[in-house]
Amino acid sequence: MNAVGKMAQIGGFCFLSRVVAATMEVFRSKFPKVVRIETTNHCNARCTFCPRASIGRKKGFMARELYEKIVTECAEGGCSVLHLHNFGEPLLDRRLPELIRFAKEKGINWIKIFTNGALLRDGVARELLKSGLDEIKISMDGASAVEFDRLRLGLDHARVLQNVMAFKEMRDLCGLKHPIITATCVQTSSRKKTRETLRDVADKVAFADLHNWGGEGRLLRKRHVRQPCSRLWQTFTILVTGEVALCCMDHAGKMVLGHCGRQTIADIWKSRSYREVRRLHRNSEQHRMLLCNECSMSFFPPTLSYYTNDV
Repeated sequence: MNAVGKMAQIGGFCFLSRVVAATMEVFRSKFPKVVRIETTNHCNARCTFCPRASIGRKKGFMARELYEKIVTECAEGGCSVLHLHNFGEPLLDRRLPELIRFAKEKGINWIKIFTNGALLRDGVARELLKSGLDEIKISMDGASAVEFDRLRLGLDHARVLQNVMAFKEMRDLCGLKHPIITATCVQTSSRKKTRETLRDVADKVAFADLHNWGGEGRLLRKRHVRQPCSRLWQTFTILVTGEVALCCMDHAGKMVLGHCGRQTIADIWKSRSYREVRRLHRNSEQHRMLLCNECSMSFFPPTLSYYTNDV
């Protein structure tokens, strides 16, 4: 393709980005429908595809007063989905069942957590069942115990499977329909074998694409077609300190758009900072943002994988 053709192609992609972004802007609500609250950024695993070594943030637990302020605003603003996790293992926060109950009492419609399942047992499991939690996603990578243990260092495949199956049995014996249990996999040599392994473990099995944590990960299959990231119009990510990160990919909090301890979520959501990053994505200018420039989610399609023999 000659230079003129390339320029025309780029112009077409930019036009498409503007159309997609404009559509998302039309449907963007005055308050984010999906809010992520990082109640803790501690973790008990060392997964091979996780950039925890470069997180660069102090580990801790969110202050209860800050959490209650955030949840109250979410309830009043009409947030429909609350994720009580971000870059950490939520079950390390012993207050979690109590935090879930508080949010349900405030009227949050759907609350979910994402966990590695290693601590989903005994009293923790029983309290979660009583908390009102709507959905729990369990990270279950690999088509076998060997793969799982190689990918998710510090965890044990057999123990996690046992925990999830016991949790499901406990829920069913209590006559509860929630939380829905989803086994989620981003890395496996065979989706077919993974489904077979997890068939009776969870309510459903979901597969997700691997991403490179805003360019931090070592894998990136380069794409030339930029796309505006829907997260900027749909989700709101709050770090353990109350800082608002650009998105859930911003594990190190490199791009902070506000602070929930000093501002309201509604004000941050419509702030100049948010408007500017949306503008850059709308104009296919993600290269002007360090976090978005090499992010696999900034290209279409954003698919990465360690394995090539997936079936």
